[in-house]
Amino acid sequence: MKRTAIALSLGLAAGLPTVALAQAGHDTHHPAQAQEQAAPPAAPTMPMPGTPDQMRSMMQAMPAECMSAMQQMMQGGMMHGAADAAKAAGAASAERNVPDFTRAYVDSMDAMHGPMMEGVMADDPDTAFVRGMIPHHRGAIDMARIVQQHGDDPQTKAWAAEIIAAQEREIAEMEAWLAEKAGPAPIDFGETGGTVWTADEGGNALSAIDLGTGTVTTVPLPVSPHNVDLTPDGRFVMAVGTPAAGDHEGGGHDQAGGSAAAGILVVLDPSDLSKPGATVEVGSHPAHVVADRNGRAYVALSGGDEIAVVDLAQAKVIGRIGTGAFPHGLRLSPDGSELYVANVEDGSVSVIDTASLTEAARIPVGAAPVQVGFTPDSSRVYVSLRDENRVAVIDTATREVTDRIEVGPNPIQMIATPDGRQVYVANQGTEAAPNDTVSVIDTATGEVIKTLKTGLGAHGVSASADGAFVFVTNIADDSVSVIDVARQEVVGSVPVGDRPNGIVHGPSN
Repeated sequence: MKRTAIALSLGLAAGLPTVALAQAGHDTHHPAQAQEQAAPPAAPTMPMPGTPDQMRSMMQAMPAECMSAMQQMMQGGMMHGAADAAKAAGAASAERNVPDFTRAYVDSMDAMHGPMMEGVMADDPDTAFVRGMIPHHRGAIDMARIVQQHGDDPQTKAWAAEIIAAQEREIAEMEAWLAEKAGPAPIDFGETGGTVWTADEGGNALSAIDLGTGTVTTVPLPVSPHNVDLTPDGRFVMAVGTPAAGDHEGGGHDQAGGSAAAGILVVLDPSDLSKPGATVEVGSHPAHVVADRNGRAYVALSGGDEIAVVDLAQAKVIGRIGTGAFPHGLRLSPDGSELYVANVEDGSVSVIDTASLTEAARIPVGAAPVQVGFTPDSSRVYVSLRDENRVAVIDTATREVTDRIEVGPNPIQMIATPDGRQVYVANQGTEAAPNDTVSVIDTATGEVIKTLKTGLGAHGVSASADGAFVFVTNIADDSVSVIDVARQEVVGSVPVGDRPNGIVHGPSN
């Protein structure tokens, strides 16, 4: 009976004339009983269009209990028959006279059917199909490898090789589809809290990523913000840009970019984003903004070759400082005594004395400097040289360039980690060919020790206060990449608004 069960079930699975197999098995083992039971009326049969007359006669001759079992198996479908085959064949595989390759085939089928059945139980029909097909394909690969090991015919081995290649490719595609459908796994920020803010220049908005909950809040602004920053006490979030006027392609680093309209500084209360922010008209083509501990904000005006100094309490401009041509990125020294400004068009960095509000020095650095970044001890400033694919290093004591480090294509923003051991540089690439890398510089050796893959158009960079994470905006991908500093790898991505540029991490609201 074991051999009959195998023939019956495998006939169903393969689409063979199963009824004939079943009758043959019945007659072989119980010929007399078959003739004795042929006289009673046959059990009702299911419609089987195209069934040969001989097979119809055989079906009519089957006992009622055999026909009932046959109907149950056929109504159960292919999966039911295949599962029965695995159970029956599993018993056969334990017999000593079964060849090794048969046992291997049976074991592979047995391993396949359970996961297939589990997979097709998914609520969504598309997901059920994919989850069911993956173990099916794995079963096909297992069988192909068995024939490669035990078979002799070159044709079967050739088919096996084709099956393995095709099924492995499809499994990879299906697993990727499942991962995309399920969505990204939540990022574990550990003890790091606070909010990450992005200036969504293409969407005329500000995005706030709450690291505690993972939620993203988008706030519309009256400007197309190119940059965003927080006051040192975290009381205000500041965004600068040109007045919003529909879609904005963003020309922040290109000398021809920007708008003829006067730029605006928007000051918001991060604890109450529903409250309209204060606005201050600052000048032509504002690029970046930073604030000191004395309640003053400094806005780089690329269209006016100057820095606007804003009194935040009075919400008005109280001074202007001349710089080099097309000032862009700027940052304050850790003690707040100096402001370094990257001048894109004349290849220099302006050093501003914040006490006298005057330019104290102008340092030649290289082609198209875009942004600057201090080490925590103020001893060095790193400057991205967009058109050289390098980063210049300034000794702040001598105000001279001491090194130039090769990085990725078109570096834009960079930042040093709070411990001063590394500098992260976002390599944006071009509009036509956006890049998706961040170069990690070891400040002790002056060498790039790692290149990390982010989203397309890597642009802005910020670090968490505890130094555990670095955040990178991707302007061509509308996302923020999250880098785990200890692991030196990108651990996730967060969707934000259209064309995010500047970025900053701050404490919890």
